[in-house]
Amino acid sequence: MLETVIGTLRAAEPGLHFHVFSYYPADDRRLVEDANVTIHSSTPAALVLWLFPWALLFGALRLVLGDWVLRLAPRAIRALAGSRALVDVAGVAFIDGRETFLPFNSLTILPAWLLGTPVVKMPQTVGPFLRPMNRLVARLILPRCRMVWARGAKTREHLASAGFKGLRFAQGDDIAFNHKNAFSLTFERGVEVDRRLAELAERRESSQAKGVIGICPSSVVAMRSRKEGGRYEDVLVMLLDHLRADGFVVVLFPNATREAAGEVERNNDLPVIRRILRRCSTIASGPQPLAFDFDMNAAGIRRVIAALDIALVSRFHAMVGSLAQEVPTVVLGWGHKYTEAMAHFGLERLVMDYARLNDEELRRCVADVFADAEPIRDAIRAHLPAVRGSAARPLRALLQPDLGEALA
Repeated sequence: MLETVIGTLRAAEPGLHFHVFSYYPADDRRLVEDANVTIHSSTPAALVLWLFPWALLFGALRLVLGDWVLRLAPRAIRALAGSRALVDVAGVAFIDGRETFLPFNSLTILPAWLLGTPVVKMPQTVGPFLRPMNRLVARLILPRCRMVWARGAKTREHLASAGFKGLRFAQGDDIAFNHKNAFSLTFERGVEVDRRLAELAERRESSQAKGVIGICPSSVVAMRSRKEGGRYEDVLVMLLDHLRADGFVVVLFPNATREAAGEVERNNDLPVIRRILRRCSTIASGPQPLAFDFDMNAAGIRRVIAALDIALVSRFHAMVGSLAQEVPTVVLGWGHKYTEAMAHFGLERLVMDYARLNDEELRRCVADVFADAEPIRDAIRAHLPAVRGSAARPLRALLQPDLGEALA
């Protein structure tokens, strides 16, 4: 989403400078070498101890003394105060059951608001707002945004029924549907991606494989499943064993990577892939899966997806990347964000809840999708232009003087 925002806006207005407030500032500074992109820290500690207090102070001083006082502010505060808008590309926020994230959801918005910078939430999944604490905080924070873009019908319904005074919202599909590989800001491990894609092509040709099926597991789902006593990884290993025995080449690939973090799973699918791969090494039937178990950028991930016959994904943007490339997709995830995206293509039946996972049902679903791959591909192809048009709305709105209020 970040690359799509930057790539689209700089194509429309060359020369723009972007200030990125990052959860992983050190890693992003190492990876991003673009002279027109500056990385600032937006870790929870930085938000609580630094960004919010300084924004509160200089926001108040600015009201009393005028804009000149910002010259005395720290660099990140000057950058935020001088920006045309703060574009919030967080994936989910203000959702019942995720109250522990409410402070972070709020503090990513409040510093900009205190400094008088308009906040635009790019296509988001928010709501429902039935639990008291979530409803209270959402009522206080969301109306302070210039615009909230709902990335699906269910999210739009939650916003419409919330009744929050002053809330401005509209629907636009996820902007990553319009991602282009040319938008890449990082270039990690491209040679290794090339090598393994070449190996995949050889396997497809030399072994006369039945087909190539990709599996993108999610560390988020894996952690939730373990906490709830679920069988997410067990089921994926069993499915993988079945597919290998049936003559398929299986590809394991990530959507979120932090190779330097080792076995830390937050925003890092690599440990899950490695655990699945180790367990598969003890299974004799069929060739070993081909694993992309290293840092990859969005362009690299999309290249892997393009080489698949079908994909089974547990990450939202792996789903978007598959649909955007017309690859038949099965989703094993959580929440309504997957269903409302797949519904645009008439494929909501292919979304499964990991918490109600059934081995046979998943196996049958994957087999059915492979058998019906061409009709499913045709359905995706038929609906994709409309989805891409909807996904373009929030970015077109950012280029308007009112940041898109008139488009709502």
